[in-house]
Amino acid sequence: MAKTPAQQKRSQYLASVRARGASGYNLWFVSPPQDTQSLPLTLCSDIELDTFFYLEGSPDLASIDYAPLRHGQAPSRPGRRHFATVTTLEGTELDVELAPEADKASVAGRRLISLAVLNAGKVRIQSWRAIVPTINRCRSHSLGPVIIRCRHLLEEHSELTVRVLCQQLATESTALVTGALATLLRAREIQSDADTHLWGPGTVLRAHRHG
Repeated sequence: MAKTPAQQKRSQYLASVRARGASGYNLWFVSPPQDTQSLPLTLCSDIELDTFFYLEGSPDLASIDYAPLRHGQAPSRPGRRHFATVTTLEGTELDVELAPEADKASVAGRRLISLAVLNAGKVRIQSWRAIVPTINRCRSHSLGPVIIRCRHLLEEHSELTVRVLCQQLATESTALVTGALATLLRAREIQSDADTHLWGPGTVLRAHRHG
């Protein structure tokens, strides 16, 4: 019997996952906020999903390229997987490897994400599980004017909570305000306490401090 289009698409995803030496039994489909790819990124374990949110929330990373995970591009090696190529705010390019058992955070120009790193970043991971969808839900909206108003308020007051910003911009949809704030946070234009406190109305946001 011929496969339906949906079954064919799933078979393509499974082939991609297995090409990088992973199981296809636990799949997650995510849309990186800054990714221009039309297809979602396929992750094949809870550890890969946590690594995705950990990187998206890393305040020192300006951009993240997940090309190594797409189309079976990631080379397999014992205990490690090339997960992404990242660029820091200072302009340094690094390879990120998922290495669950690694006992160090970096080696020879590569950043290693281990279980220990993920366990230490649990709050960040949980926060960005909420922040990424908040950004993606607003992708089809024009956020420019709301972003400008949010940026102005934070520059004027230095530090405000999400709740206060929504109150200050009561004429705007709460969903658009939080989407604008999450977008600014992902662009690393503002900072937050989402590494230590879960994202929500009480999240503290502040203008980015340079230097």
